[in-house]
Amino acid sequence: MKKTVEELITEVLQTLERRGDSQYCIDNYRYFWNSMARYFASVGCCEFNLDIAQEYLAARGAERCQKRYRNFMKRGVLMLDSYHRSGIILNRYYSVADLIDSKTYREFLNSYAIQLAEFNYSASTIDNYLAHNTTFLSYLEKNGLNDITQLEAAHIFGYIGTLQRYSTVTIKHTLGAVRLFLRYLYRNEHIPHDLSTKIGPVKQIEHRKLPSFWTKDEVFALLNAIDRNNPSEKRDYAMVLMVARLGIRSGDLKKLKFENLKWSANTIEFVQSKTGVPISLPLLRDVGWAIIDYVENARPKVDSPYVFLTHLVPYGPLSERNHLYKTIEKYMVRARLPIVNKRRNGMHSLRHSLATTLLKDNASLHMISDILGHTSSNSTAIYLQTDIDRLRKCARSLGEDGE
Repeated sequence: MKKTVEELITEVLQTLERRGDSQYCIDNYRYFWNSMARYFASVGCCEFNLDIAQEYLAARGAERCQKRYRNFMKRGVLMLDSYHRSGIILNRYYSVADLIDSKTYREFLNSYAIQLAEFNYSASTIDNYLAHNTTFLSYLEKNGLNDITQLEAAHIFGYIGTLQRYSTVTIKHTLGAVRLFLRYLYRNEHIPHDLSTKIGPVKQIEHRKLPSFWTKDEVFALLNAIDRNNPSEKRDYAMVLMVARLGIRSGDLKKLKFENLKWSANTIEFVQSKTGVPISLPLLRDVGWAIIDYVENARPKVDSPYVFLTHLVPYGPLSERNHLYKTIEKYMVRARLPIVNKRRNGMHSLRHSLATTLLKDNASLHMISDILGHTSSNSTAIYLQTDIDRLRKCARSLGEDGE
């Protein structure tokens, strides 16, 4: 059953309320969408139509508005459009009009973004995939291909030729993104043949860097530098402690919900965003009390399923793009810990530190792999390189065997 514009707006507003958006944000969208609904009625259209919505933006002079409000209006239109077509609201929306003229190509990319979101790809990953494929489609356009059904292997090989000046890593990531997009086009019957097979693997010599890590004293000093009487720093303390003690990835930490905290079982259970694999971690006593202190005494009083929120209006979950580097560096400066350019200072370095500490305490690689949520012990094996004592023992034993 098709929905009227008013019914669509009502459903989207209810969805925003359920997912914990601030009332301020919801009221702004309500005002904007109600104005748009009146425009639809004035042109005799009952159902949502993206072209008419774009006409409304033009009639309202969106391009002459300040950038922030212009982006807000465009986001509002794209939000209604994606919910109208798929019943999904994305965390972010993407505009590719500046690089691509073809309306059909733009629709392909928007539909592709929605499908990636359905498969729980992060906003930053979706953004990267769209950026690579925007460049790919722009190349096709500039070379006279405006009908995607006419896409041939020669077009793909020609595009690959334009990447020669880039590094191997960049080429690998670019072609990986294009390969997935071609597969999407084929499976959704936009192109007659699976041209993703025309993009072969990019050979790359892997040089694995030693992970940066902290000593126990440095971690202790970092935690002590956080002011637990300050509301936002109560949050930071709980987050840093969880990474240092449990090794949770920062992306999973920012998405942590109250339903993931199993107080009766003393566990934290969630599905890892990077691997898609469920994990269960112990809800340690100090971690539990840090969370309770934050929630009861510092967390903004808003109805949101997420544990950790921003402390500026509108309150909501922390941005996926915020990797908390500046947060860690602030407390490093306060604790008088050296900030070295070649050493990673973000949350991930605390995760590395936990692995290194466990290794020095003679924990097995299998156990460390389980704690860190690695899908393969090969990912964990790199931490052996940080255990100098063990490496020396290995060297001595090899020398003895050779005598």
